[in-house]
Amino acid sequence: MAPSMQPHVTPDSFFHTTSPPRPTLSTNPPPAPIIIYFISGNPGLISYYYPFFTFLSDKLQSLSSSSSSEQKKDHHQFYIHGHSLAGFEVQSPSPLPTHYHNVEDQIQFIQHKLDSFVQATTTTQPSSTVRRPRVIIMGHSVGTYIAMEVIRRHRERQSSAHANTTNNTTTDFDIIGGVMLFPTVMDIASSPSGKKLTTLLSLIPHLALIVSIFARILTTLLPDFALRALIRLFMADPPSQAVDTTCAFLKSKRGVRQALHMAADEMRTITTDKWSDDVWGIASSSSSSSSSGGNADDKVNNDDNDGSPSRSRMFFYFGRNDHWVAEKTREEIIQAKATAKSSSMVDGGKGGTSPTMVVCEDGLPHAFCLRHSEVTAGKVAGMVMDIVDG
Repeated sequence: MAPSMQPHVTPDSFFHTTSPPRPTLSTNPPPAPIIIYFISGNPGLISYYYPFFTFLSDKLQSLSSSSSSEQKKDHHQFYIHGHSLAGFEVQSPSPLPTHYHNVEDQIQFIQHKLDSFVQATTTTQPSSTVRRPRVIIMGHSVGTYIAMEVIRRHRERQSSAHANTTNNTTTDFDIIGGVMLFPTVMDIASSPSGKKLTTLLSLIPHLALIVSIFARILTTLLPDFALRALIRLFMADPPSQAVDTTCAFLKSKRGVRQALHMAADEMRTITTDKWSDDVWGIASSSSSSSSSGGNADDKVNNDDNDGSPSRSRMFFYFGRNDHWVAEKTREEIIQAKATAKSSSMVDGGKGGTSPTMVVCEDGLPHAFCLRHSEVTAGKVAGMVMDIVDG
């Protein structure tokens, strides 16, 4: 089923647009909207992030308008979209499933959702003004691992289509950047929470089934007000939005078991570095110089001279004392992928040859979407503008 191109907020999907550029006297068609596709963590309910999306949209609108005024050009329009991961849809009419989704399933699910959404956006534009869509992939927690795999596979599809001179519409867009929030992209089992989960899984082989049965009994026996009170107590009195989402998660037919099934697979799957430098956003000096000329649209829309897709600009925002990312793992990633380490933003060079690594010193927790959406949205909006204007 084609995704709805009307702005909407449902328990399983979010789509919002910032204001379009004002009409100008220029004969050139306006630039295509920049698509921000968000991939959630586990549990994969997109509604946990709705306050974050709202703040992000407002901040991008403000930054884009001020930037366009200073540089005397049209401001960017953004499409912000996200969908719950497979198996976490609370509105799913299907019966209790016999199949629970692993990380590989989620990667393929997100690829399909992204392809469908991008194609739907192009069909809403007049044929005379259609431009190659530009996408920024944004992920949180395990969503960052999925995002990295989506970037890798999209680049491979683009290279294959270029080599075969095949017109494949599913590759006809550019991923111009990525924003990875509290990224669990390597060695998740070495993190404090990863070690605990691994131990539990070894002691209780059917942990996912047992916990899901307990959740079903709990939600059946407790009246709604008691369940909500218990959630507030357990989550230290979170905002009502998070309480509503957690209630829907616990009451869903498969959410709890799906979350633990996927978490167990994460421990097995998210291990060593699986990606080449170009997926990390690292470019050699030769490839950097080959794309140094021309305007910004040329840089993000054209392939490199060898036919490979142009490099995406990548931002990684790490937490301090993140219970899902070992301190040692974080430092190893920064040392290997960036040219310096700092508690503030670290750019690998003016030529943009390395990903930007950020280590948060503001005390933001891994689950930022519960109470720190506005602060995080401000930081992320700056990263997005650096990608589109850099």
